[in-house]
Amino acid sequence: DWFFVDEGELLSVEEMTRILKVSKPTIQRWCRDRKLPAAKIGKAYRIRKEDLDRWYEGKLLERTGAER
Repeated sequence: DWFFVDEGELLSVEEMTRILKVSKPTIQRWCRDRKLPAAKIGKAYRIRKEDLDRWYEGKLLERTGAER
């Protein structure tokens, strides 16, 4: 698959681990399983910061909706 990335800040796996407070293997698995909207660029996964923000907001909404 070809991915074209719009301009914007690209985050590395290490940055995603700090933001989401999960392990590197978890982030890599989520990227590989397409649970995160990340693209593989070379040998590394990258995600636009705005895409990660939207993904995270969606997860919070799912969690809040499930608690009702």
